[in-house]
Amino acid sequence: MKRSILFLLTIAIMILFIGCGLIGNDPMHAELRLVPLTTGDLSKAITDYNGNRYLPAEEMANILQKKASADIDFGEMEATRTLQYVLMNVGNTDVYDITFVANDLTIHPTKIPLVPTPGEGGDLVALPIVSISKEHVMPLSGVGSLMELDPEVFSDVMTLCYNYDLSHSQSDSTYIGDSLVVTDTVIVDSFDIADEYTVAGIKQGALIDILASGRNVVDAVWHPMEYYDLALVGTVLTIDLYESDLDTLVVLNNGNVPLRMRVVNPNVYYSGSGEAVIDTVIIPGAEVDVSGLVRDPYFFDDTHDATKGNIMILGSETNQPYIFKAADEICIDGEFRIAFSELVGY
Repeated sequence: MKRSILFLLTIAIMILFIGCGLIGNDPMHAELRLVPLTTGDLSKAITDYNGNRYLPAEEMANILQKKASADIDFGEMEATRTLQYVLMNVGNTDVYDITFVANDLTIHPTKIPLVPTPGEGGDLVALPIVSISKEHVMPLSGVGSLMELDPEVFSDVMTLCYNYDLSHSQSDSTYIGDSLVVTDTVIVDSFDIADEYTVAGIKQGALIDILASGRNVVDAVWHPMEYYDLALVGTVLTIDLYESDLDTLVVLNNGNVPLRMRVVNPNVYYSGSGEAVIDTVIIPGAEVDVSGLVRDPYFFDDTHDATKGNIMILGSETNQPYIFKAADEICIDGEFRIAFSELVGY
């Protein structure tokens, strides 16, 4: 009775289909496959009132030409990414209680009651679509905590679980008196399947460390970082450093993608000339020595040095393709500016 209801619910949310058999006269069995979908495939999807999506089964001929996935490959991720698959039953018996289990993936839907076989009677009219997402940046709990950026190769395992029943008849015969009596008994065998898919990819991002006199700039600031958190506006951070710390200043990229860095003198850069003291790209694993160049351009005698600048711009104003982290702050809108204030005489 339960499975009859599930079957009716499935049919109620699907559209008309001209049936076709996948297995033909092969022995009864069940097998689910995940087949990746393109944008063109998804444009033909239908959605039920619960937000679940289905691919009309008249598209099955096209889907059968695609290669099923043996693993889940997110590739090089510049942001959170979602991969979408159609779930096909290529066996010749219905499967039930489909579930997905993974450690660090978001999967929708996580449960599917039924995926019927196409069969010869044309009872399958749509195929369920499964969305599998991987977060690029993971939020951390706690007041004032930052999001975690871990740009490196990641791996996971996703398990696709389902079950199905197969029945067969067993005949027993016996004589009752002179009459041969044949008794048929239906035997039902239940099968629980767990298919594993490997999950892999590479999170893209830059991790910018700024060393002042050999110390991380976060540790070298004159005031506690909590002071600067209060002054943080947008993606601009002001940092007070001792005069001696600005004498030895190095910028490192410990991520896996290049990041543009500019050091500007605001009196020159924002006046319209657009010239920067430094305009370079820091490749992964490289460092740039800005010692003596990142200085307050104004001094107590009111003179001005156009060859030095106190504004460091990381990233680009538009079209930043990935998230990066600098001075313990994660930048997600493409640009991060640090204003260095020189504490002379301390």
